[in-house]
Amino acid sequence: MGFLSVLSAVLAFRTVPTTIFITVIYATVFSTLLITDRLPSVPKHTQGLDFQQAYRDLHEVAARPHPFNSHANVLVRSYILNRVKDIASSYDHVSVDFDLSSNASWASGLLSTNPYAVYYESDNVLVKVEGSDEEYQESGGLLLSAHWDSVSTAPGATDDGMGVVTLLSMVKYFAENRPSRTVVFNINNGEEDGLNGAHVFMEHPWVNNTDTFLNLEGAAAGGRPLLFRTTSRAPLASWSTSRPHANVITADAFSRGVIRSGTDYSVYEQAGLKGLDFAFYRGRSRYHTKYDSIPGMSSDKSKNALWAMMEGTLSSSLVLANDIKGKTRTESVGQGSEPVYFDLFGAVMIVFTFQTLQIVNIILLTVGPVILLMLVYFEHIIRVTSRIRSGYYRTANGDTHRESFVARASAKITHIFKGFWVWSKFWIALLLGVGFQTLLVVGYAKLNPFVIHTHPWLVFASTVIAGLSHNSSRSHLPTDEAWRCPCSRTAKAVYPSPSPSRLGEQYFITAWNAVVLLGAILACVEGMAGARGYEDEEEIGRQRRQVRGVHYDAVDTAENGHNDSENGDQRVGVIEETEPTEITPLIAQNGQPTPSGEEQGAIGWWIAQLLVVVPLPVILGVSYRGHFAPCDESDAHRWSQSFWCLCSGLYAIVTHCVPPCTIQYEHASLAERYYSHHLHPVDTLHLPCIPILARNTAQDYFAQSVDLDTSRVVTALTGPRQFLSTAIIPRFPSAFDQPINCTNAPDKLGLQTCKWEVGDAFVPSPGRNKRHYGQGPTSSLEKWVTTSIKRTGPNSARIKVQGLNTRSCTLEFAGKRVKRFSLSGDGGKGLQGGSEVPEDGLEQIRLWSRDWEKEFEVDVDFAGSEDEKATGRVSCGWAEYESATVGGGRTGGKIPSLEEVLLFLPEWAVVTKSSAALFDAGWEFEV
Repeated sequence: MGFLSVLSAVLAFRTVPTTIFITVIYATVFSTLLITDRLPSVPKHTQGLDFQQAYRDLHEVAARPHPFNSHANVLVRSYILNRVKDIASSYDHVSVDFDLSSNASWASGLLSTNPYAVYYESDNVLVKVEGSDEEYQESGGLLLSAHWDSVSTAPGATDDGMGVVTLLSMVKYFAENRPSRTVVFNINNGEEDGLNGAHVFMEHPWVNNTDTFLNLEGAAAGGRPLLFRTTSRAPLASWSTSRPHANVITADAFSRGVIRSGTDYSVYEQAGLKGLDFAFYRGRSRYHTKYDSIPGMSSDKSKNALWAMMEGTLSSSLVLANDIKGKTRTESVGQGSEPVYFDLFGAVMIVFTFQTLQIVNIILLTVGPVILLMLVYFEHIIRVTSRIRSGYYRTANGDTHRESFVARASAKITHIFKGFWVWSKFWIALLLGVGFQTLLVVGYAKLNPFVIHTHPWLVFASTVIAGLSHNSSRSHLPTDEAWRCPCSRTAKAVYPSPSPSRLGEQYFITAWNAVVLLGAILACVEGMAGARGYEDEEEIGRQRRQVRGVHYDAVDTAENGHNDSENGDQRVGVIEETEPTEITPLIAQNGQPTPSGEEQGAIGWWIAQLLVVVPLPVILGVSYRGHFAPCDESDAHRWSQSFWCLCSGLYAIVTHCVPPCTIQYEHASLAERYYSHHLHPVDTLHLPCIPILARNTAQDYFAQSVDLDTSRVVTALTGPRQFLSTAIIPRFPSAFDQPINCTNAPDKLGLQTCKWEVGDAFVPSPGRNKRHYGQGPTSSLEKWVTTSIKRTGPNSARIKVQGLNTRSCTLEFAGKRVKRFSLSGDGGKGLQGGSEVPEDGLEQIRLWSRDWEKEFEVDVDFAGSEDEKATGRVSCGWAEYESATVGGGRTGGKIPSLEEVLLFLPEWAVVTKSSAALFDAGWEFEV
């Protein structure tokens, strides 16, 4: 056996070679993703950053929950202030401003049905490292931002303790390595309660020193941080880390409301600054819970996560702070200048504009079909010419004349139906595949919606198996495969014209369409090159030979051959001679027909098509799936279970419909054929899997309210309706034998809120007031909130409110809304620039003070008729409880109902805050 024969046997278009090649491609892509997606270990040399000090800082910052409205928050602030003052004391070009003078008011939630306004007083810790270049000392600088407050139910190790300690390290680094441009650090407070620290920073004069920013955030709990968003293309030039991790799909998810979270990035972007949002995104089920802590991540993971943020921040900041030529600030303007970006296996960053994406789409949709039509036409001419030379049409016409009319009509009808089937069978199979995906999504959503959070890879595997259902369509010709392939068709459906949606993530469809076009061109070239095995079935089916230019018929003995469907090898019987005639050769000639669909001559055509069409879409698809990692969480009000099941199904169809476009079914891989024939019943086997596990806990949202008019105390818990009222609330002693009122959660999609009244033992306490602490629950409730409301005009009033041991109060209005408001002591500044009260007025005014027990004095003008009375509620909130103040910040605050939830909640559930206040107390008013 010669070398070419051995090579042909190894690389022929058969089951074993195709199985090996497809397996290698998929295994390479997925294993590379798993390896490159790991957290980097902390190196011995940390590029000038003091990692050990940063890790010590993290233990101080994330020692306990420290929301804005807690004394633990003050302890963290003091630690941060002392750290930066200690650094600044050694450098003349470093200055610190503990901002106790800025305040701001603004309107928010304007597009919602419950618009509100905020008044906030700053206690931000600001640091300025003056640049060495005099031109950029007063303007054109860099803003680095992170917030030190946490939510009331989490120590905040990643949200945003790691961001804060990273900034402390950067203060020391830039103090020692003075940058060209001025760098301002906004280590702010109050982010968790409405991005308050970033808003009030816009009133500080140092904001005028900056034009670019990098915001550090924790939108989850640990893992590898991701470049969440960018305002424009120019700042992306700084993202030159050794391990870039970014994708435009997260920015699109924010802009489309898929991710219902906010960061300080939004405030800076609205103010006109250009910059980046760098945040953690893994571990979403632990977000805002007790597991967002150093022990919650384990020592090694917390160190690696911290280093990943420090490394990325240092790399980007060095470029932004030393950019004298303005590379990171020079913007391309005009329609379509939005950036499209993604990383490939954390090794290289791909960046281009949306306009470039549109141009490529237009070329693919116009030039691509023209090229294919021309190639198909040339291929047809070559094939017809070849048939004329071989006498194919003469013999075919002779057969036709010998056949009866009925036979010819029957053959014609058969040919029509066969042609229709050839062109339609793929789409029928594809519809069946989509149908399987739809049934799976409905099954998950109805029967076990939380399994997508607990077993995401099992759900993904089932959608892949269902997606393989359309692989059973046997392709007719490689050229036809390219035309019928859903890759090309999907791209054309998505891009009938330049997309107005500005979704940069569509680059995947563009790449998909491009490689399919290349594969189709290769298929046409293969046909024109005359590769054996390329003939159509009609031509192959005629088992004919030419003897000295005379057509000779032979008989195929079926008993000597058969198709082995088990291993994909096609065996064809030996062609024997017919009865001797006057044209029978004197020497017997036995022939072997060319097996249908098998390439014997030009070795490697199918390999070239496979390598062109398959890897890139699979790589980009895997990148999509990797950046949707938060789907393995149970944060149900932010991530819809049906949405993630649908995403998984679409991904399965997209990344597994490519091989069928290049591989005929009789030579499909063993794995694909096995899946298609045997594994569809397995798709549904894990529908009854345990929906929630301890490592992916279900979040339940706690709130408590005290009615000071009636002394009633009501606890509210919001969570998944499948478990809340049946498996969670019955565990609590305070709910035993109490009427439970459950309704749909008004502000958390798909969840249920259950309320019940609690007895005296579960009445909370604001703390501080020793006369109340430890006494009967109703002895001094009225002293928690003091208020007075007076009319100051026909349609205006003055409201005063003060809370015991709190820095937060709220005014709520029912019926008549507020069209204007002002606070005593705010300097008469009015609302922050770009903020306006909506036409219908405000339903709520949220008040935040830097001082404890401040009396707020608010003047309001009501909308509506002067004769109509204004009604509403004045309340204050608290966020301190005993188990959260262990080791510091304890002033007597107690929330027994929350402690009960923490004690009796099942291990597969975890509690988080429902709003800024864990409990509030208030009075109804009418004026």
